[in-house]
Amino acid sequence: MATNLSRDAEVGASRPTVLVVDDDEDLADTCRYWLEDDDYRVRTAYSGEDALEAVDDEVDLVLLDRRMPRKSGDETLDVLREEGYEFPVAMMTAVAPDTDIVDMPFDEYLVKPVDRDDVVDTADELLARSDFSEEVREYFALEATEAALSTREREALRDEDQLVELQSELDESYEANEEAIAQREQQLERLTTVNRVIRRVDRALVDADTREAIDAAVCEAVVGTEPYRASLVVEYTDHSRGVRLREAAGPVAGDADIAGDELAGGVESAVDDGELKLLPDPDVALDGFEDGVVLVTPLSYREKSYGALVVGTASDHTISDHETDVFAQLGARIANGITAVEQRRLLLADTVAELEFRHGDRSDPLVRIATETGGELSLRGIASNDESGLTCFVDLVGGDGEEALALAAELDAIANARLVAGGDESLLELSVTEAAIETLSAVGATVRSFDVQDGDGTVVVEAAPDADLKAIAGAVQSAYDDTDLVSKREVERSVQSTESFRQGLSDRLTDRQQAALETAYSAGYYEWPRDSTAEEVAEAMDIAAPTLHEHLRAAERKLLESFVDETV
Repeated sequence: MATNLSRDAEVGASRPTVLVVDDDEDLADTCRYWLEDDDYRVRTAYSGEDALEAVDDEVDLVLLDRRMPRKSGDETLDVLREEGYEFPVAMMTAVAPDTDIVDMPFDEYLVKPVDRDDVVDTADELLARSDFSEEVREYFALEATEAALSTREREALRDEDQLVELQSELDESYEANEEAIAQREQQLERLTTVNRVIRRVDRALVDADTREAIDAAVCEAVVGTEPYRASLVVEYTDHSRGVRLREAAGPVAGDADIAGDELAGGVESAVDDGELKLLPDPDVALDGFEDGVVLVTPLSYREKSYGALVVGTASDHTISDHETDVFAQLGARIANGITAVEQRRLLLADTVAELEFRHGDRSDPLVRIATETGGELSLRGIASNDESGLTCFVDLVGGDGEEALALAAELDAIANARLVAGGDESLLELSVTEAAIETLSAVGATVRSFDVQDGDGTVVVEAAPDADLKAIAGAVQSAYDDTDLVSKREVERSVQSTESFRQGLSDRLTDRQQAALETAYSAGYYEWPRDSTAEEVAEAMDIAAPTLHEHLRAAERKLLESFVDETV
């Protein structure tokens, strides 16, 4: 039986929680996958009865099917309102709307079939509406009801007079709250605009397979959405101390010189400070940037910087706080995508740079665990985790696993710890926020091994031949005093058949599928009996078990495809 200890049970608690209720289990699970991929926490219920069991004060939003056996969605909605739940509810159903919906206390009405954008856009908008006044929320709910009924011919409705009364009530509500409604409509329009940018960029990151392709796709994705007129990806590093244009979209020329422009100062400031900068009235001699506010978003993934995304807006566009928050997050997502592409390039390279470090600094939690338990620690596997640094799996030989688990729970640098298997050879799952392997991974190196014996550790990492090796070494040595670079060499990968297999598999797997496969393998999910359950592996990745199974099924199928293609 695996043992869990966590110092921070609230990780991710700030994410909105959606309850999806549908007797079509496949659709409910698909909606869960869509929403979780958009950073929602999701619960699923496959009946009205299950929904009433699953609901509590932590639920922020409900997607509710109308036509379900035993307890219908209409009945479930009535019970939820009778019990005092005021969260927004979207009816999601194949039932054609009729005037019986006029008095139903829902906030939005979706007619199946629905796609990813329908579900996620509705969730985004309803959560935004939650902050509106009661009168304005009521107006938008009435508008949703009227919009649903307007899809039907009037003569086909049971009671045409009810639609007329509804439209009259809607007009009265608008007249009484016109200014507030207009303001909120503008807010929702901006929300839709920003979300459209996010999805366009996300699709670009999925499709791109090189850094250059990401730069071009991101610029085009941003400019393809009003009110963003022009966009640039620029390069700036502490090492170069200069700004260089990598890609451009919109009216700006792709070979524009921005080195001496005021824009360059904004880029330097954003990258150095690690935060988005607004240039309200910049003196910029570039087409597309001369009138409106300019956003400068650093492209930073953990401690690795890839420059900045620069966006020029229309002259009449005012930047909202929500917009700046989203673009700041977008910068991190783009940088994460670039990191994934570079790691994939490293995986497929014929030649890599290998760095070996001696690392005995006891401020590193892994070194401390090995030293204080008197055991030998070795890294079995590692998976990236945006919220808590890295989730790693380590073998501990000769030390007490329970003692190591208790020590891990006391260390600030470890967010979560789990004893996967005990005995003479223990396996621990550790989510580390500060460690040498986390620092090295953050600056773009791939950790190949980490072993600690008698309080002294050895770390071996690989990097692309053209990587800034001095910066990689400097990052870990500045963070940990008792760390020395022992060797640096170029390694030729000689087994072409293995690399061919890796290339075929890497081309097929998405980043999430690869992470699921590696995490499950490292956690002993494929052992028999299993060292970790699907729920435990999913928790390590901060996703739901159905989502994990979907990633694993897809990854396993692609793994077999690669095996057959390369060996048959």
